[in-house]
Amino acid sequence: MSSRAELLGAIGAQMRLQSSLGLVLHQSVADRFGLNPTDLKCLDLAAREPDLTAGRIAELTAMSTSAVTALLDRLERRGFIERRRDPTDRRRVYVVSTGRHERELATIYAPLATATGAVLDSYSDDELRLLLGFLERLTAASRTFLAQEPEPS
Repeated sequence: MSSRAELLGAIGAQMRLQSSLGLVLHQSVADRFGLNPTDLKCLDLAAREPDLTAGRIAELTAMSTSAVTALLDRLERRGFIERRRDPTDRRRVYVVSTGRHERELATIYAPLATATGAVLDSYSDDELRLLLGFLERLTAASRTFLAQEPEPS
């Protein structure tokens, strides 16, 4: 690629392709558990983030509180999460993964994790710092976009 415009176009095309593949991949995995991709990603939050609340899920996903409540109801009914009251503040409720199917999910994602590790191992520490900064800035831009009020059509 000789020009900046060509390089930016190629990066944009790869990002769109990666996004599309990510959607298809998460839909495929979610289907195996009778979930939808949003359920699966929120289940991942519950497994990884301590002291997770419904409000925090709404904040991270830009979903409405009613949508988060419906999502948590689905996951709780299926035994994937539990809601636990904070013993010091009964108004606060934490969302906790039950661990159900986490081993199976890890097995499903293992080949992708291995391939991703191999790709990352091919970069220097400085290149990894550059990639991390790029991803952090994209994450911030996505969060800003999600937080914006949609314009009426």
